[in-house]
Amino acid sequence: MGFYGERAAGLGGAFTAISDDPSGAFYNPAGLAFSMHDGFSISASNYKQVTKTYKNIDSPGQEYTQKYSGYDPNFVGLLKTFDGWKFGFSVVNTYNLQYERADQVNFPLNSPTINSTRNYSRDKASQILAGPSAAILLTPKLSIGGTLYYLHDTRNLSRSQFQQFSDFSFVNKTFIDNRQTSGLLPILGIQYQASQKLSLGASLRHIFVTGGNRLYNEVYTDSSRGNGQNSVDFIEGTTSRGFTSVENVVQTVRPKLNSRIPETTEIRVGFAYFPTSRLMTSFDTIYTSGFKRAGDQTSLRFQGTRNNLVFTENDIRELTRVSTLNFAGGVEYYLADTFAVLLGGYTNEPNSKPISWTESAFDLSLQNAIGNEIRSSSGNSTLTYGIERSGTNPRNEHSRNRGLSFGISWVTSKSSLSLTYIREVGYGNSRIDSNALAQSFEYQAQSLYIMVSSRN
Repeated sequence: MGFYGERAAGLGGAFTAISDDPSGAFYNPAGLAFSMHDGFSISASNYKQVTKTYKNIDSPGQEYTQKYSGYDPNFVGLLKTFDGWKFGFSVVNTYNLQYERADQVNFPLNSPTINSTRNYSRDKASQILAGPSAAILLTPKLSIGGTLYYLHDTRNLSRSQFQQFSDFSFVNKTFIDNRQTSGLLPILGIQYQASQKLSLGASLRHIFVTGGNRLYNEVYTDSSRGNGQNSVDFIEGTTSRGFTSVENVVQTVRPKLNSRIPETTEIRVGFAYFPTSRLMTSFDTIYTSGFKRAGDQTSLRFQGTRNNLVFTENDIRELTRVSTLNFAGGVEYYLADTFAVLLGGYTNEPNSKPISWTESAFDLSLQNAIGNEIRSSSGNSTLTYGIERSGTNPRNEHSRNRGLSFGISWVTSKSSLSLTYIREVGYGNSRIDSNALAQSFEYQAQSLYIMVSSRN
């Protein structure tokens, strides 16, 4: 979850019924019509630090930690009045994260046949929104507005793993997975000033994917197979040319790679209450829909004259999302005419399915018993139904997060400067190793925002 704009960040994102500065283009563009000034707003600096901790990996007490820290300006916006309309343009960096892992585990207790495992991975994900906004007052109390963002979403993942076993044989696996997705994100909003002390707002948004591409390449080496060509497996695929592999002399034609992102819908409803000229409270309810997309997941394996048709569930699991309901609330109080303090709190519920120890234990038992496959053969032909493993689900983290924000703001008739600190923590379960049981998961993040605005 990200925050954009000087007031919205300090209020924990509870800005739908206000939205009267350039950042309103993201939260509720209708609020732009109530802005008293034209202006320009920029995130001068946004420092973010994230830590993910996976407990009891490979051995009891063994922890694996992913960390990210960086400076990324996340919002630039401007607002201009023309012929009764408010027009805006904004660029939003919704996220820009890079996690790196480099570790070594020797003689793990839960895998006695392994002497050593070395891991290295780099996972970089980012999303940029850019586009215009417009808003107009239909009456002195009622406004409507809209924003149309162009969306560019990328993820670049690279990973390598080397394992040496007790008989001194080894396997080495390296892969890259690069995806780019483009789309549109329209946002429609409405705002109503019920009285001098109460404002109501609502907005609706939906992601539309318009294009994308993806490349996957994997090489797997197994020393126990000898030095011939059978010791190396190759897997390669794109969104346009298909997805094929050669693994231990078995050739497989797989479904095309997915290059989309979930096309979810979000509804925000909020109110803001002004009991005095110095005090304001706000509250938002945010509903985000779930999403599922089906696709042909059938694959065909060849080994000499033998063939094997493998089919499974059609859901594209990396796109599956469950619906969430989140809340945000904040308070703004002016200690002086030009100096305000802001406090906020919010929830950040997971949009992945729950991960349990019991489910992972059942999954491993099934894998050991039948390999998660049910087969029927006739001659050289085999028909196989693949039971989807919970351990191979790419949505392998489930954490219920809570956050608090604190900000200070200095405001004049021509400019403003704000400083906001945000802390978010969460706990849940994860399963990042398909051959191990689910483990406890902890999430911690903190951000420091510096926002500057000028007004005409």
